[in-house]
Amino acid sequence: MGAAALWQGLKNSKQLELSDLKVKLPGLPTQFDDFKLLFITDTHLRQHTSKIDLILQKCDEAKPDLICLGGDYCFTSMSSNSAIQLFDSLSARCKTVGILGNADYRINEDTRKSWTKHIKLLVNHSLCLQRNGKELWITGVDDPHHERDILPIALAPVPDNASVILLAHSPEIINRPIDKRIKLILTGHTHGGQICMPDGKALYNNISLPAEFSSGLHEVGDAMLYVSRGVGSTRVPVRFSCPPELTLITLKA
Repeated sequence: MGAAALWQGLKNSKQLELSDLKVKLPGLPTQFDDFKLLFITDTHLRQHTSKIDLILQKCDEAKPDLICLGGDYCFTSMSSNSAIQLFDSLSARCKTVGILGNADYRINEDTRKSWTKHIKLLVNHSLCLQRNGKELWITGVDDPHHERDILPIALAPVPDNASVILLAHSPEIINRPIDKRIKLILTGHTHGGQICMPDGKALYNNISLPAEFSSGLHEVGDAMLYVSRGVGSTRVPVRFSCPPELTLITLKA
């Protein structure tokens, strides 16, 4: 029974899904209607992995306009080259930005700094996208799980009337005041629980929020919060009733 359960957990961890989500954002310029954003988080890459090939296959299916990475790229420092391979492969396909997660601080600082040669990291920083003279802002904060996020600094260059998509590694960012410019928050960290009941209910989510915030789309004040189940797994490479995912988010004006 134990061996069968382990086999099922290993199998579930490799069943990467491409989730499809349409989100209507108040105030979104019509020039960004049907803008497609691919959200990839918690890859937890190991040294020898076929996971990158799976991610790239799903990315090619999705054909996004922008790729956003949600942190926790490596399982250990020894797999940093796998993360760089992923950064380069994604950036060759599409404009790609990312943030840092709590597990990224287990990687030595020099290695983390080397990543900036391969990907645009938004560490308490914002990026402006433009289409036909109209703007959409992507803001990224440092890891909220260990309170490294500084949202006011990240939003400093953003105009008062802007529409903002916020990237934060953990949904615990909603424990802070949510600025009115923020329309959509993309997070991960929970792995959807990783080990779930057959109905998908998480047994543990490693956040200071109720179990309902382990995954999925939630309304938080005037903003929408999305919590991804993520791509990888922590500690042991198994999942139960919680398949990994990448999420293609289509914005609607």
